[in-house]
Amino acid sequence: MGTSHSYGRTQSAPLGIKILCILGAISGIFGIFGGLGTLFSSPFGIVVGTLAIAFSLAKLVVVWGLWTLQSWAWMLTVVVYGIGLLLDVLNLMTGNLFAIFSIIVGGLLLAYVYSKHDYYR
Repeated sequence: MGTSHSYGRTQSAPLGIKILCILGAISGIFGIFGGLGTLFSSPFGIVVGTLAIAFSLAKLVVVWGLWTLQSWAWMLTVVVYGIGLLLDVLNLMTGNLFAIFSIIVGGLLLAYVYSKHDYYR
């Protein structure tokens, strides 16, 4: 509170945000590949694959916004990663063990970004 975080664009994101952004980008890239794999598995796979790819692209946009301290990134992170956590839990329940990585990364990113709200005002 009372910091000049939101006024100086020369400031960079905290190290914790950068680490979580890298992990989030890796998760987003794997999500795109997973979506591509699902895309051609069945007629239903077209819908699921397309949604997975779109959601993974949204995650990549979010981590870019967090890294570059964009003011919109904080709220979009809460929305995208909140929905993502719910979807990852459902994905884990279907037997996809990779969802554990996404749940951990998404949960850490959400908690940490929430604590760094002053950087994104």
